[in-house]
Amino acid sequence: MRARGFVFSLDAFVAFVLIMITVNLLIFTIGTPKPYYTELESAHILAHDTLQVLATSGDIPTGTAPAQTYLERILRDYSLAPDIMRRVAGGNDNCAPNGCRPIIPKGYGYMLQYLNLDSVQQPGTPEDWKMIYDAGNDTGSDRYGMNYTKLQASATTFLSLYLFRPMPGESPFCHAKCTGYEIDNTTGNVKYAAPCDTTPCNITTSNFRAGNNTIRVVRLIVYT
Repeated sequence: MRARGFVFSLDAFVAFVLIMITVNLLIFTIGTPKPYYTELESAHILAHDTLQVLATSGDIPTGTAPAQTYLERILRDYSLAPDIMRRVAGGNDNCAPNGCRPIIPKGYGYMLQYLNLDSVQQPGTPEDWKMIYDAGNDTGSDRYGMNYTKLQASATTFLSLYLFRPMPGESPFCHAKCTGYEIDNTTGNVKYAAPCDTTPCNITTSNFRAGNNTIRVVRLIVYT
């Protein structure tokens, strides 16, 4: 009976070791965060926090201006975007002494966009994002002239708003204030007690106006 065995040469062992070292180096290189990973994460946090403030906060309402978030005001009137974005996100050198605390520090540019849902998109075509405001193009901002050259990060949110506010209407009836009937001392006739001196008997037309509600997808991009 002939003996059988496996011949393990030194050359095969060295080749195996070299292959394993190469594979481990590739795994280590791929798994190591890039040098700008921390800055990219910071840009994403700035975009997320700024967008949340715009979507949930607003100026103190006045008698002529109802309570609205910053983002609602911007989407109703794009011309308000430069002033609001400079005060909230950053870009106004004269803002900090007056008590405003911009979220995005100098060194970062940013832009606000919305997704155009009205355009017909074929499968595989890029999304149609429309620009609302770009701090790099705003001559009144201290970020004027900045462009995306190194990295950018974004945050996205959905917003449901009324393009014009609904009108609740007024009831033509005054039952809540009516106190019944009373005798007219002059004529002796029975009449409705003030202030309910009239109650229409015919069908009335409501002056209620429903608002025009819309859904917007908004994205804020922070870049350097």
